[in-house]
Amino acid sequence: MKKYYLYIIPLFLVFVIPIKAQETLTGLQQNPKIKSLYLKKPKIESYRKTKSLKSKIELPFIDDFAKSIGYADDSLWLDDYIFVNQTYASDPLSIGVATLDAIDGTGNIHSNASTSSFGADTLTSNVINLDYPGDNTIYISFYFQPGGLGDTPETKDSLLLEFLASDTVWVKKWHAIFNATDSVLTEEYFGNVDTTIKITNGDTLTDLRTVFQQVILPVDDNKFLHENFQFRFRNYASLSTSSSIESKAGNSDHWHLDFIILDKDRNINDTVINDIAFSKPMASLLKNYDAIPWSHYNRALAYEMEDSISITYRNLNNDVKNVDREFEIEDLMGATGIYPFTGESGDNIPPFTEETYKRYIDYIFPYDPLTDSALFEIRSFFDLGTNIVEESYRWNDTVRFFQKFYNYYAYDDGTAENGYGLIGEGTERAMVAMKFNTYKEDTLRAVQIFFNPVLNNATQTNTFRLHIWKESAGEPGNIIHTIESLKPQNEDELNKFTTFVLDTAIALDGNFFIGWQKNNTSEMLNVGFDVNRINNDKLYYNFTGNWAKSKFEGTIMIRPLFGEDLNVTSGATSPISEIIDFKIYPNPANDYLNVELNNSKQNISYTIFDAYGKVYKNEYYNQSTIDISNLNSGIYFIRFSNSNQNFTTKKFIVVR
Repeated sequence: MKKYYLYIIPLFLVFVIPIKAQETLTGLQQNPKIKSLYLKKPKIESYRKTKSLKSKIELPFIDDFAKSIGYADDSLWLDDYIFVNQTYASDPLSIGVATLDAIDGTGNIHSNASTSSFGADTLTSNVINLDYPGDNTIYISFYFQPGGLGDTPETKDSLLLEFLASDTVWVKKWHAIFNATDSVLTEEYFGNVDTTIKITNGDTLTDLRTVFQQVILPVDDNKFLHENFQFRFRNYASLSTSSSIESKAGNSDHWHLDFIILDKDRNINDTVINDIAFSKPMASLLKNYDAIPWSHYNRALAYEMEDSISITYRNLNNDVKNVDREFEIEDLMGATGIYPFTGESGDNIPPFTEETYKRYIDYIFPYDPLTDSALFEIRSFFDLGTNIVEESYRWNDTVRFFQKFYNYYAYDDGTAENGYGLIGEGTERAMVAMKFNTYKEDTLRAVQIFFNPVLNNATQTNTFRLHIWKESAGEPGNIIHTIESLKPQNEDELNKFTTFVLDTAIALDGNFFIGWQKNNTSEMLNVGFDVNRINNDKLYYNFTGNWAKSKFEGTIMIRPLFGEDLNVTSGATSPISEIIDFKIYPNPANDYLNVELNNSKQNISYTIFDAYGKVYKNEYYNQSTIDISNLNSGIYFIRFSNSNQNFTTKKFIVVR
């Protein structure tokens, strides 16, 4: 085993009690992605029983967690406690990691959570055939990282690996403990070789919480070499002492796993992965925003459109690799189809290196002034030929980004990793403001804010003011509009923003600020914070009478909506009356549409059809979830009607 000597720089300061006014970040009380998936699937016990009946897995067992987002791949894993994601780890080997933390498989903080160490997540393999008695060439290897872009585990927290013996007893084989105070990561091995390795701070300032460490272990004891073998990872977590502050309590103690490989014909030195993999997700083709209003695109084109696509990938092998890079841009809502193009001839990539490749493009999104929205899927993938050795890793050979053009400006990617706010004595009337620029004069109709659920809904009774400011010398200037006495609202939908419709439409052009002011409370207004989009140069806070820029790298999840009058449910006004009133979400959707129908369900039917009038479903409405897994990517309409021939139609988008 190699020893690594590294320094650690604490990224987040944790205070037991907010003694004075401060800007703060906190973990999430809920995971919206997992919560949404949990609500879609069958009852969890019957679901797991069905999974446990799957056929045994034959070697090799390989997972790099690049296949999906949310739950682990159920062809490999039994339970659904962990979170597969592309946003919480720092510099992973490939896109996608499995994160163990303090949130359970329902998307909520574990019910047994406390400030003391408690058993949290479990990742258990399905049954694996290891009926190889006497074989001493079977090894399991994996990479792990404490903290990453999430919360760093405390010394009393740990990550462990266990094997299932033939007598159905789980045997502890390895664990890791991270001491952030002393910058020491300790690994302890149990069984054939009892070993303790301490990875401590050295001569560099590399942060231990951003480095993936590799572990390789033999599975050679005959009590494990049976046809019903399983292994599992578990973590012990603890809520920080600041969790007594309800608006700040949240997820903690992140451990990330990547590239788990169990196979035979290996040895202790078999630590090289024969693969080239995308290591970072693809980003927006807009320079400043993740999304802008479609009606503003023509004006924004000269300032916003990137002239190149950037991809990042890593050679995980100890040999030079050559790879061809391919690209596609697909119009998911229009008629322009797929625009394919290739990178320059393949480059030779040195062993164990990460490279970022930029491909110049002259592509312009085909603007249609007659449409109110657009959606494009941007893809990049490797052409590796038919290399069978790399076939097991094919999921990490493609990255994609959905470029959205609706009616709002957005810096964020739609997913919160933390909560942001101002907390402590002296913040009772504090303000937060985010700078935006609109590329054409247009009417501001609403503001969307993503609120994080908090412990015991602590801040639900606290009101706030929504402000829009003019710009003055680069900072918020005069307030041009205010909505009084608003309450934070936590939506149950997947990463759903709460929409606050303005009582007076406002014409804006150029730079402006939107944000909030707290009303007589030292508790934080817990707003979603995206750590993967860095825009803190545009984020300001004020609790002393002067504006200051945020010190936290990331962006708060707040969006201005422009254009036509909005027909939405709002946190400030009542929804517009309809004959048949319903909501559908998520939108864009994938396999399911959730429906909230406010009318009586009696004699209500629905029809799903496309822009050409082709009908895909025509059924009576009898459940709140509609299966749309048979629909290809594109734009569709759903119409609800009653026996009186009254109907209401809404548009939705399917993204694959």
